[in-house]
Order: sequence, then structure tokens, then C-alpha cells
Amino acid sequence: MTGLCDWLIDPPRAFDPLPVVFHRRRVFILPTMYGYLFFGILLAMLLGSINYNNNLGFLLVFLLGSISLVSMIHTYRNLLGVRILSVSARPVFAGETAVFRFLVRAESGRRQAVGFLLEKERPVLEDIGEKTDETISVPRSAQDRGILRAGRLVVWTRYPLGLFRAWTIVRPDAACVVYPRPLAGPFQTSDGGQSQESADAAAETPGVDDFAGLKRYQPGDPLGRIAWKTLSRGMGTFTKEFTKAGGGSVMLDYDRLGDTGTEQKLSRLSDMVVKAHRMNLEYGLRLPGITLAPERGERQRHACLKALAVFGKKEA
Repeated sequence: MTGLCDWLIDPPRAFDPLPVVFHRRRVFILPTMYGYLFFGILLAMLLGSINYNNNLGFLLVFLLGSISLVSMIHTYRNLLGVRILSVSARPVFAGETAVFRFLVRAESGRRQAVGFLLEKERPVLEDIGEKTDETISVPRSAQDRGILRAGRLVVWTRYPLGLFRAWTIVRPDAACVVYPRPLAGPFQTSDGGQSQESADAAAETPGVDDFAGLKRYQPGDPLGRIAWKTLSRGMGTFTKEFTKAGGGSVMLDYDRLGDTGTEQKLSRLSDMVVKAHRMNLEYGLRLPGITLAPERGERQRHACLKALAVFGKKEA
């Protein structure tokens, strides 16, 4: 019944520009199931008091009725004046849970037990402090790659007695990028392919960044790299070896993955992007109609994974 009321009050419409303030026209209130039961019992008590002309019965009915009216006012005011300032979401992989973070503020008074719900997912119940910006993390499952819209956000409360439910609905213009789920396999590139072992070897080349080990001294080796401590212990003459991260650039090519299905190819490429980023390689991505030049870093990782996420889909 709650879902039907939400749909009747909030038919499909455009996005709500942020910030959004919960004013009187946005907040709705109805009795809960327990509220209807409570009023049914109250009515039966009233009829019994009338039938038996019981003054104490009248007193109890009017006392409980007044408490319920005060409860209705507090439930309504618990949402009134709350502001949603902004919303953000970090990218996730398909099969994980996306988290939309709403920045919420209450200008006057502390708000108790306010619920946040995205599209029939698991609700979140939080308290909102007075004149403080609170970050509310609301989950939503991300099963398929692409652009996941936040959808309808239902903000509700039953505080303090649970007899009434006040709620409002917001449609934020917010989305989360859902990367293809990585599918493990060999590390293949467009220049003939590489195994995982060869890619790991290419990720380390001679340099001066990280200590790699010792090797036997050869005539012509720099004297500055001689391991003097080892020599002083009578263990022989050795020189220090160093490595630096990053080999040559590689290209991750959609067409190199054979005749497997599109989703499987994208998942394989997603896995290779993650591995290339982890090895600090300079890598690029080639999809039908899309080419990303080789680079390295977090920005390149996101650009490649986003291109895989939206490949063949319309960004809604």
C-alpha cells in the first residue's frame, strides 16, 4: 500500500535540481498499519464508553486521542525543513553494491530516525544533527555494467510513536558508473599478445628506483654500486641491482580476444586494465570506434573502465 501511495503522489517526472528543501507541499503523511489498528481500538473504546456512560472511559479515549494528534505533528515536523544539498557516487564493478552519498542538513532542531531508501533497496535509518552537514550513504545493487541512475529517493520517518508515516520523494540527477566485472585470463595485447609472466617481466626494467638484489661483480660495473658490507664480511665482491617500474606501452585490443561474446570480451578487458594499472604499465585501449591513447595512472584506469562500461549502451 505504501508503494502505491508513493506512485500516486509521485508519478514519473523530471529530475529535481539540488539543493532540495522539504517544504509543506513536498511532505505527505498517513497513518501506518499500527496507526489504523490504534484508531480502530480507540473507536471501539469510545463506543463502549458511550454505551455504558463511563466517564473514565471517555477520559482515556480523549487522552489517547490527544497523544496521537501530538504524535502526528511531531512526525510531520521531523521531515519539514530538511535539505538535500548534493549527491555523489564512486564507480563500482558489476555485481557489487553502489553507494550514493547524500549531503543532508537540518536547519532547525535535531531529526530522529529518518529513513532513506533508493528504489526498494535496503533502507538506511539515520539521525540528522541540528545545523550540521551529515553524509548519508544509501546503497543500491549494481548488477549490470553501464550507467546506474540513483532513481527515486524516498525519505521517510515514523518518529516518535510509529502511528504515522511522513515521507517525501526526490528524484536526484545522480548516476554511478558500473564497470564490467573482471574475468581472469591471460594478459593479451594488440602487438601479438603477452602472457602474464612476460607482462610482469616487462613491468620491471633496469633503473635506480627500487633495490632488486645482488649480483657478482663484473669488470666495468660502477664502483658506487659495490656492496661494501658484503665485501668486508669476506663473502665476495657483489654489486647492487636496482629496478624501476614500468616497461613499454601496451595496447589492449577488443579484436584480439577472438570470437567470444561481447560481454565476455569486455570483462576480459576490464581484468587486463586492472592488471596493467596495478603493474604501473603505460597502456591504451582499442574498441570498435573508440581508441584511448596509452597512458598510466588513476585517470587512465577510470577512462578505460568507463569506456568498457558504456560500450554499446546509451548513457541515460
